[in-house]
Amino acid sequence: MSLKTILNLTVISACSLFLFTACSTMNSNEMFQVAKKSNFIYDSIPTGPLDEYKISLGDRFSFSFSTNNGEKIIVGASGISNTSKINESNPPSQLQDYLVQQDGTVELPLVGTIQVAGMSTRALEDQLEAFLAKDYLLPFVQIRLTNQRLTIFPGKNSAQVITLQNTNTSLIEVIALANGIREDGRANSIKLIRKKDNKRMIYKIDLSTIEGLKYGEMLVQSNDCIYIDSNPRITREILKEIAPWLSVFSSSLAIYAIFTK
Repeated sequence: MSLKTILNLTVISACSLFLFTACSTMNSNEMFQVAKKSNFIYDSIPTGPLDEYKISLGDRFSFSFSTNNGEKIIVGASGISNTSKINESNPPSQLQDYLVQQDGTVELPLVGTIQVAGMSTRALEDQLEAFLAKDYLLPFVQIRLTNQRLTIFPGKNSAQVITLQNTNTSLIEVIALANGIREDGRANSIKLIRKKDNKRMIYKIDLSTIEGLKYGEMLVQSNDCIYIDSNPRITREILKEIAPWLSVFSSSLAIYAIFTK
């Protein structure tokens, strides 16, 4: 094989490697992408009221209740309960968080150890009120989840874990808490990933139009993951990644020019 043939093959190989690398690195850090020629179908976006959130392993919640005569059982940070009249001069002390164990149970004062995983907070409140009614007149129980959070990826190289302060936070509000969609983010390609009944639900949402506003009002839930797809990388970013290969390519061309004169 002649030297000229070897140089030709070298240049062709360098060009091929350059093009392959440029294409493969354009969006190499994208997550949750659907493979090309895939038959993947997104789940239908729910438009009606969402099912109530079910208490899960590792959740934390506060627990308090009052009787019909205005006296409230306060469970303080020490875990010891005391009864006091609720008024402006005697505000309730800070409530203690109770952790749902890996077996789905939680230990509560005055109640003991009970199974709570898989229950809504409303169902748990009803169950506790029925139990406490044996010793208290018309007890009123309040359960408040205290470690509800979700993860959002609003654009390239950005992610946040956001704590939910209430149970009626919308998708639009979460995006606002994350300081909006990044400049390279695609408002027409938002994935909301949710676990429901041990099944992973994936919704694709378009907020780029007025018609999509109804989906922006969709309520989020604890442990949701919101991923906003990124636009293809601009020329400057591509060149930054393929600069080393440009050097190899230019060197190959220089050698080729010298030996083919």
